[in-house]
Amino acid sequence: MKSRRDDPPGRYFHSDRVVLARGRWYVVTRERMDVGPFATREDAEAVAAELAQALDGIEDANVALALIREFIRRRDASLRPAD
Repeated sequence: MKSRRDDPPGRYFHSDRVVLARGRWYVVTRERMDVGPFATREDAEAVAAELAQALDGIEDANVALALIREFIRRRDASLRPAD
């Protein structure tokens, strides 16, 4: 697997990282984390692009994992109904 430093300038997401499983869409990160589910492919692709932008320039895998976990935590919190 290529390291982040091998990616060309102008970060992009890989469309093969957006997958359909059990009728829902997921983003599979380079770090092999699943982000989702999403109702549509377009929603998953939008999140994949957001993650790619957030991870731009991060070469340390531990930092990337922490950022992805925080991204998921915030996304999940925003989807919960307010008390």
